[in-house]
Amino acid sequence: MIPEADMSRFNQRLFSRLDAAADRTGIPALARAEVRRRHLRWIPILALVLAVGGWAWGLARPEGMHPGYALITAGFVLGTFLPIFGPIKPWGGPRLVDEFDRQLRQRAFLVGFATVSFATFLGIWLMLGLALLDHWSREALMGQLAYFAYMLFVLYLTVPTLHASWATRPVEED
Repeated sequence: MIPEADMSRFNQRLFSRLDAAADRTGIPALARAEVRRRHLRWIPILALVLAVGGWAWGLARPEGMHPGYALITAGFVLGTFLPIFGPIKPWGGPRLVDEFDRQLRQRAFLVGFATVSFATFLGIWLMLGLALLDHWSREALMGQLAYFAYMLFVLYLTVPTLHASWATRPVEED
């Protein structure tokens, strides 16, 4: 039988090692809202390239648009992580947001909304023209509209982070 004092020290060592392993994952820092906001310059570009490329694939081949949908989904998956780790502080975060952060967030979202509006205008007219020229079926047009809306979500997720990352200079690492 193991003495109680040895078991207590064993438990302390075990729990301290488990705590250290959990801290290395970064999840406790996320829970404490100690996330360091980073400039993500190339990941949003990759997400945009995947989404726009997938949408273009679907436009070029309306009968085989599922690989394009997969590319749009890959861009969407990348885009969902950008607001978490990007330079824009969240709306309801526990940390205080100063005027610079508010102005950066406002400009980034205005650029994002303008980009989504402009892309919507051009995309609908482009799909209308292609539907008339290629004689798309109703199902193909409905699929294209759904994929286009999905691509617009990727724009909404990535453009504000992209603008905020390129509009400011990154802070040097500690």
